[in-house]
Amino acid sequence: MKIDTINALHSSGLITEAQRLHLTRIYDRSLFSLYYELRTMLYFGVLLFTTGVGIVIYQNIDSIGLLSIIGLLTLLTGACFWYVTRQKPPYSNAEVKSPGSLYDYVLLLGCLLFAIVISYTQFQYAIFGEQWGLSALVPALVFLFVAYSYDHRGVLSLGIAGLASWLGLSVSPVELMKQDIFAEQPLIITGLAFGAVVCGVALVLDRYGIKKHFTFTALNLGSHILFIACLAALFTFHDDVLYFILLLACCAAGIVYARREQSFMFLLISAVYGYIGLTYVLVNVFMEPFGMFFYFIASCGAIIYFIFNYKKFLGRV
Repeated sequence: MKIDTINALHSSGLITEAQRLHLTRIYDRSLFSLYYELRTMLYFGVLLFTTGVGIVIYQNIDSIGLLSIIGLLTLLTGACFWYVTRQKPPYSNAEVKSPGSLYDYVLLLGCLLFAIVISYTQFQYAIFGEQWGLSALVPALVFLFVAYSYDHRGVLSLGIAGLASWLGLSVSPVELMKQDIFAEQPLIITGLAFGAVVCGVALVLDRYGIKKHFTFTALNLGSHILFIACLAALFTFHDDVLYFILLLACCAAGIVYARREQSFMFLLISAVYGYIGLTYVLVNVFMEPFGMFFYFIASCGAIIYFIFNYKKFLGRV
């Protein structure tokens, strides 16, 4: 928007003098926001602090004493949750406005410190016995509860990632002990099931209006896990056509959802994963080197057409 346009709007009586001055300051770059810069600094500050805590514990565990460290971290975790609980707005199925940026990052810090406390307590005192996977499952479940109670999408991501980590730990070591080799199929099937469950639960909660603003985050993580598991299955068991059909079905579902929600991101990831799978099948099953040359030329043209005409695929006029 040009300054002349702002002045024309003011002359027409569509905006007030105060609004004209405010817009003029924005568009002549004399006024700009540091909102995202400050939030990024706070985010990296939390990550650096928790990373530093882990390094200090590792380097001084003998001199300080693990029990003292766990006690201090427990107090810090409790202080974080005490603060956010005092500031916490009433629960609602709709999006709840955060009391402030500090609230969000104190909650994130408290969750990360809680995970550190659980991990070190299990390492030293084996509170879960030989069930080491519980040290990932328990924080993940707590994160999911906290995410919905305190309305925090970052903690939701931590919870989903924690569940994925727990499932990976519960599959791979068992297969290693039974067969003395890394059996990929159980892990791939687990990835397929986990991705489908995350996406399914996100869509069901969205359908009933429960934290609809969480849907994008959950679908983003779940769909990537599902697509990657489909590709891993296709690459590992390339003779099984069912995995390729499953990949195409997931891509089709992603495109339908993208058209319904007018989401370019889900349209893009569906197209990218589908292109990878289709290319793998064509190159490894059907094509000779000469045919591959023409395929890549044609596919590059299709990609360019897709980029310039993505609105048509989303059903926009």
